Amino acid sequence: MTSSRLTTLANAKAMVRTLTSAPDPHARARAIFADLARTEGWSKPDEARIVAFGDWLATRPPPSALKDRCKALLKTLD
Repeated sequence: MTSSRLTTLANAKAMVRTLTSAPDPHARARAIFADLARTEGWSKPDEARIVAFGDWLATRPPPSALKDRCKALLKTLD
């Protein structure tokens, strides 16, 4: 895994830790998605998972569902 992907994952994990207490949890989740989507070098399956996460975010899920879904995504990208 490249250092840029490792850095992106570390930053995303840090943002997930405070996701539920963020003033706008949806904006925080979108920032996580944007960082992941912007980073190059993901495998095709990882890219598909990131895109699916972005599609899911676009449905405006309840704030209570954001943290678990973000953590699940990041776990698959490790």
